[in-house]
Amino acid sequence: MERSGWLLILSVMLLSGVIAYLGDLLGRRIGKRKLSLLRLRPRYTAIVVSIVTGILIAGITLAILSGASQDVRTALFGMRELKEKLEDLNRQVMERNVELENTKRLVADLEARERELQASRIALQEQAKVLEQSVKELEAQRQSLQEEVTALQTELTRLRANIMAIRQGEIVFQDEEEILRVVVSPGMEEEEARNYLLSLIARASIVAQSRGAGMDREGRGRVFVLEENFADTVKKITDTASPLVVRLLSSLNTLRGEPVIARFITVENRKVFSAGEVILRKEAQLESSQTRAEVILAEMLRELNVLGIERGVLPQEGKVGSISALNLSEVSQVLEEKMGTVTIEAVAETDIFTVGPMRVTLRLKE
Repeated sequence: MERSGWLLILSVMLLSGVIAYLGDLLGRRIGKRKLSLLRLRPRYTAIVVSIVTGILIAGITLAILSGASQDVRTALFGMRELKEKLEDLNRQVMERNVELENTKRLVADLEARERELQASRIALQEQAKVLEQSVKELEAQRQSLQEEVTALQTELTRLRANIMAIRQGEIVFQDEEEILRVVVSPGMEEEEARNYLLSLIARASIVAQSRGAGMDREGRGRVFVLEENFADTVKKITDTASPLVVRLLSSLNTLRGEPVIARFITVENRKVFSAGEVILRKEAQLESSQTRAEVILAEMLRELNVLGIERGVLPQEGKVGSISALNLSEVSQVLEEKMGTVTIEAVAETDIFTVGPMRVTLRLKE
């Protein structure tokens, strides 16, 4: 409690004591003198003085308290108004409570709506992701289809070119045509053999390019060998104990601009004829006609080719024999000058192997 409150209480107590003392003093004097008020007996007059004194004490106390405190004045004179205000406040509180409950329900509804919207937003985001993925897939399909259409258009252009090439006879490699041949020594390891065959394919690609062969659609190369044939050739090279002739042949007719589909063929490179060996001996009846000499030599060369192929010499461009132009010219000149029967011999210049060629020298024996 504040200091002013204590002073107020102390002042009221002192004042009440003074009034009580004065009232008591007045009552005793009235009693001694036997005074009468309003014709009452002295005893009753003293009682009335005591009552009035108490009333004065209460009135003065209330007056002092009312004058010193607004709360006391409100309690004494504004209770009804205060009660009305209190009832009004209670009514407002009830209304606010109702509004609060309504607000709580509204907030709960809004929170539920927010949760629904949140769930809907998440669902829409998932749908958006699915749609985005679908768009990407469709875009990829469209791209793939576009590439297929481009590839088909390219293939169509190539087929049209091939048809035109077939009509015009533009075949750069015939079926079973030899692209290149080499002799492989024994003793290769598998990896070495593979690299060696790949180098042959690279050399063949240069030849194919010079002949007019083209790249495949993926641009990987001009000459292709099936993996099975490639692996089988590697095994033959690594397993052989003697030199092998390795030939790379076109597997089918190749048109200009197309890649070459080829295959390897291997055969043992054995010696067929020895150096100085008489390969073919032919007797000819000479006449005076120069045409007759040319016919005899042409027939002998044909027989040499047939014999070489039969004995196992591999042909090149359909031929196995090789005679120098000088030797052929000398023999032809001698035949033109001779008459009667002569013997023509074809002698191997050097050892002749399967790989060829069959180089021979012609000589005359009378």
